[in-house]
Amino acid sequence: MGAQPSFHTPVFVLTHHPRPSVQMEGGTTFHFIDATPQEALRQAREAAGDLDVRIGGGPTTIREFLAEDLIDHLHIAVVPIVLGRGERLWDGLEGLEQRFQAESVTTPSGVTHMTSPGRNSRSHRQQSACTQSAEEAPAEPATTSKR
Repeated sequence: MGAQPSFHTPVFVLTHHPRPSVQMEGGTTFHFIDATPQEALRQAREAAGDLDVRIGGGPTTIREFLAEDLIDHLHIAVVPIVLGRGERLWDGLEGLEQRFQAESVTTPSGVTHMTSPGRNSRSHRQQSACTQSAEEAPAEPATTSKR
């Protein structure tokens, strides 16, 4: 990431070990918070003002935001791994297909990009803040929250 991360926005990192915020060059400030998805999203929305909020993280983080119906647009990058490893993203999210319409594209490297605009999502998106779990590997890019 270096001294000047590419976010250029406030970033709210979900962690069980909160620590002081870290300000970087280029407008990125990392806020390390121990919060529920709703509280993290509230803080990110407040920081974002009129812009959208992006949520990045591994399966557990994304599953928590989806279960609370806090996501209105998905973009998930799925990297192939050996069978039997990794975490399942969709467990416990029955009925999700009623909220999203999936489209996918596979790259020559085998990575699949799945985009899924929610049935009620806005058409114009802007990045404003990210929420990411410190305990999980990030999924880039991930999701946009409801406003």
